[in-house]
Amino acid sequence: PKSKTPGRIRDELLRSPRVRRHIEAQARATGQGIVKVEKEARAELKRMCSTQNPYTLAFMHRMLNNVWNRIYDGLDVDQEGLEKAREAARGGALILLPSHKSHIDYLVLSDVMYENAMSPPLIAAGDNLNFWPIGGPLRGAGAFFIRRSFRGKKLYAVLVDAYLRKLLVEGFNIEFFLEGGRSRTGKLLSPKFGLLSMVVDACLMLPGKKVTFVPVSIGYERVIEERSYVDEQSGGEKTKENIGGLLKTPKVLSSRYGRLYLQFGDPLSFDDALRETLEDRGREVPTGADRKKSIDAATRRALVQSIAHRVVYRINRVTVVTPAALVATVVLAHERRGISLTDLVTNAQTMSDTLGRLGARFAGPILDSEGVVRKETIEAATRLLMDGKLMTRHGDAEGDDAIYSVPEERRIAVEFYKNNILHFFVPSAMIAATLVNGAGEPLSEAVARERVRQLSRLFKYEFMYRADATFDDIFDDALRQMLEAGEVERVAGRIQPADGDAGARVATYAMMLRTYFETYRLAVRGAGALLDEPMARKDWVKRTLVLGNRLYQTGELELRESLSKMRLETALKGLKDLDVIRNADGNEIAIGRAIDGPATLEELEAQLRTGGR
Repeated sequence: PKSKTPGRIRDELLRSPRVRRHIEAQARATGQGIVKVEKEARAELKRMCSTQNPYTLAFMHRMLNNVWNRIYDGLDVDQEGLEKAREAARGGALILLPSHKSHIDYLVLSDVMYENAMSPPLIAAGDNLNFWPIGGPLRGAGAFFIRRSFRGKKLYAVLVDAYLRKLLVEGFNIEFFLEGGRSRTGKLLSPKFGLLSMVVDACLMLPGKKVTFVPVSIGYERVIEERSYVDEQSGGEKTKENIGGLLKTPKVLSSRYGRLYLQFGDPLSFDDALRETLEDRGREVPTGADRKKSIDAATRRALVQSIAHRVVYRINRVTVVTPAALVATVVLAHERRGISLTDLVTNAQTMSDTLGRLGARFAGPILDSEGVVRKETIEAATRLLMDGKLMTRHGDAEGDDAIYSVPEERRIAVEFYKNNILHFFVPSAMIAATLVNGAGEPLSEAVARERVRQLSRLFKYEFMYRADATFDDIFDDALRQMLEAGEVERVAGRIQPADGDAGARVATYAMMLRTYFETYRLAVRGAGALLDEPMARKDWVKRTLVLGNRLYQTGELELRESLSKMRLETALKGLKDLDVIRNADGNEIAIGRAIDGPATLEELEAQLRTGGR
């Protein structure tokens, strides 16, 4: 990028014709003088704009090296993927789109690019991070701070849009999180389109500039926010970052969090995404500076969504299977209270074989050269989880006789790490859940397909499906792989779990989704409270969590991790699509038109009752 002071950047933005028009429009609308509105706009830009400089970057690099060495056992970087990003950067600006599970995400990607002689990005950060004493250093390292909501602030939205366009014109790399906020569940969240829409608009108006989207997966064996995520999922309120949180840093620096993994998905050129979107709609690619005007709103919306979903899918594909995630998946898919080290290693081998077949990337220490799970790696992962009080070893037995279990109150924390790799299993798990729900009776492929279709619609806010394939393509591919692996078989034109060890994996896959079935059952049961009168959404979530705790104590819900505030809120979206629940006045929700009374709710709950069993 060209070397310009932040003041010069702000001056050039305020002189741009589009910003001037909106300043004048706001002055007319509010009766204020143009000079006053311009002063307010300048102040907003000062609060927003980055002041990235080489001195702060060098200082942060030295400091972060010390932090990484103290809390992590190592930083694994996908060098091949990094070189692909470097090659794309030779042609123009990069839009770096990482997964977002920790505040560390803001720091690690910039530091890795600095370490590898690439221009660190300017990072879109929430203004909740712009507090003393870290706001200044973050701004100097490349952060620019924007508000969570632009509602009612038309000029502010124009300033953000103009700033993003200016950064692309000047050649800056930009980083922001498609998920909007940090994932408290371990899965990728559904993409938010606000900033991406602004970037797409800027690209359409800058036909001479090459822009490339780079998916990035940032993975952790353990996240430093682990405890706060458990509190929030259990119903606690999100706490705003402040100096009190910063003062806990010494405690963080005295703990160990395993290894940190940085992986890059294949870059996606904006021009390629535009061409493919237009070709899918039977349109020619426009040229020249007026190409934004030649693309209608529906096509632009399809382009934004296509880029978002393709990036999310590529992030999932390159997410590393860590030892902690593998162990977490095995212990939560094990239906008994405890598991021996021997069974843990055996089941980890089975799970890794499936993951390998699905094309997953593994952390280096997991497999030996012959694809066999290293026992010492599994033991190290259990020690890491025990250090965080996420697992317990019972008695004095050691070695193969050791018995491990997950304390009930910590299962929701362990599920965070299971969810890191759950997306690899989702298509197979949905088929498995359908077959297991069939009461042992073989199902015709058409019936199984339709039931999986219904599940995929119900859970569409939970999981990110392939963006380049139809439902039928995904179903056919998953079923083919299960047939080839001997997990299911065709009998007289119907499909069912096969006999033997391979067929037993079907029940394991189904078990992976059981917590989702339980949460959605709880949401349906909680909808009964709306039969009498509408209720504020926030109050409904709290009341339903109380109900869930009671059902857990009575044994109607068996998994403690099913009592998740975040998943209840996601279930609410799915039930709205089914018109089981609908929006009422203000922020209230009411019973949906698809529900005639308690009997209908009981019928719907019964359909979910055996999920994953």
